[in-house]
Amino acid sequence: MINKSYLANSITTQLSRDIQSIRDRIDRTSSEAVTGRTADPTAHLSGQIGRAMVANDALNKIDRDTSLLQLRESRLDITQQSLSRMQEGLAEISVRALDSLSAGSPVERTALAQDARAQLDGALIALNSRHGERFLFSGDATDKAPFGSPDDFMADLRAIADAATDKADFNTRLDAYFDLDTGDFANSFYRGAKTSSDGDAVTGLDPAILQTLRNLGVLAMAGPGDGLDNLATSETLDVISASADSLVQADAALTQLRAANGILQERVATGLDSLAKERLVVNSLLEGMTSRDQYEAAAELKALEASLEASYMLTARLSQLSLMNFLR
Repeated sequence: MINKSYLANSITTQLSRDIQSIRDRIDRTSSEAVTGRTADPTAHLSGQIGRAMVANDALNKIDRDTSLLQLRESRLDITQQSLSRMQEGLAEISVRALDSLSAGSPVERTALAQDARAQLDGALIALNSRHGERFLFSGDATDKAPFGSPDDFMADLRAIADAATDKADFNTRLDAYFDLDTGDFANSFYRGAKTSSDGDAVTGLDPAILQTLRNLGVLAMAGPGDGLDNLATSETLDVISASADSLVQADAALTQLRAANGILQERVATGLDSLAKERLVVNSLLEGMTSRDQYEAAAELKALEASLEASYMLTARLSQLSLMNFLR
């Protein structure tokens, strides 16, 4: 004969396990109803695991490519800002140089020299800019600041002016100083590498930069009693005029350099936009694999809660039955 108390206890034990299972399902379904995502993606994916892995790999590649492009974007932005700061005011200095020639006033020449020196100082500071620990205008020698101090540069130019016997000699010595192969500018004052393995990089020896620094340096010696006064007065004025004209050309060359940098910036921006769209597509694919209809989850949750309530009621009745059997 079956022991009713034992049977009731056995059923109660099974119900307890069922109740725990229902509660676990309620927890999962409740989360799915709120988030719209499956609580156990692996179990939900089942036969789609391979597709999900491919999608995840694609997502990781997109993230890597995005990081690389963002790095390029930051460097190009800083390069553009540096070139912009370097170019600001060049046209005004050229005009001031021509004004000083027209006025023939020492005061005008002093003001010209001061403006040119201030522009030179700002240009060298801009060219020594860096991204993190990487100096952007140093070519492959990214751990070194490309240029020394403006005082060192001006000391070199004044030594050239002091040694020059006339305008022609001054220009010859200046050409030798700025020679990219043998000159002291490229091999001593410039501390970076002459080449760059980074296709986006602009080195401090770019012709537009070289021409700008050269003419700013010459005009910074235009003040009375400074380096250019070692030449005959007419030759000094000729040098100032030629440097003013050359600075206009340098300004145009910097504009072209910035335009080339801007094209690279646009390409990077386009690449980032494309990657963002690709990421959206892959994310949508993954979400489609692991998403859960929230209305469906809410309906299931309601049914589970009803089952849990019924299980509790049945457990209570069985407990009463066990107690009555014991009292008998």
